[in-house]
Amino acid sequence: MKRRIRKRYAAEWRFRLMGLSAIIVAIAALVILLTTIISQGITGFLQTEIRLPVTFDDPALENIEQLAGEERAAALRRADFAAMYRKSLMALFPEVRSRREVRSLTNIVSPGAGIQLREMVDRDPSLVGRTAEVWLTASDDVDMFMKGRISADLPESERRIKDNELGWIRALQQDDRVRTGFNWHFFTSGDSREPELAGIWGAAVGSFFTLLVTLVVAFPVGVLAAIYLEEFAPTNRWTDLIEVNI
Repeated sequence: MKRRIRKRYAAEWRFRLMGLSAIIVAIAALVILLTTIISQGITGFLQTEIRLPVTFDDPALENIEQLAGEERAAALRRADFAAMYRKSLMALFPEVRSRREVRSLTNIVSPGAGIQLREMVDRDPSLVGRTAEVWLTASDDVDMFMKGRISADLPESERRIKDNELGWIRALQQDDRVRTGFNWHFFTSGDSREPELAGIWGAAVGSFFTLLVTLVVAFPVGVLAAIYLEEFAPTNRWTDLIEVNI
C-alpha cells in the first residue's frame, strides 16, 4: 500500500513538474515572440523627414485665397507641387545637372511630398507667393537608411540607395535638414503604393465595421437561440449536440 502511495505521489509530482515546465516554455516563447515583434517593428512608428525651402509660386495658385469650393480644389489640382520641391532640391544642390542625377536627387523625397504641399496650401493659402521651410516625408529608401536598415558599408551594387544619394543625405544632415520622428501617417493614412505613406487607418476602420456588423447579427441570434434551447426546444441528440458545442 505504502509503495503504491509513493508511486502515486511520484506520478503527481512528475505531472506537476511537466505542467510547470510547459507553462515556463510557453511564457518564454511568448516573451521571445513579443520581443522579436517589438524589436523588428518599432521602427515602423518612426518616419524620416527632410526640411526644404519651398517657394509656392505656381501661377495656378494666384488669388487662391479668394476661391472656395470646387474652384479652389481645381486650382490646387492644377498646381504642380512636385515641381516646387524639385526646384528646392536643385537650389540646394546646384552642381546636379544631368537628368539621371536630377532624378536620383528627386527620389530622396517621397512622391507623396506634392500632396503634403497641396494640403499645406489648402490649410494656409497665405503661403502662396512666399518661401517657407517645410518638412517633407523622405522616400522609403532614405527612411530605411536612416533607421539603419540599409548599411552604407555595403557595395553600391548591393544596396538600394546609391553613393550620390548618400552624399546628398549627409549634406542635408550636416545642414540640420533631416530628422526622424513619430510616424503619424501610420495611424492616419490608408493603403498606399508608397511604403512611407502607408498606414493602418483603412484596416482599422474596416475591422471596426466588421466587428460592429458581427455584433449586430450575432448578439440577437445568440440570445434568441439560447432562449429557444432553454425554454422550447425538445430534448434529443441534436439539441444536446448544439448545447455541448455552445
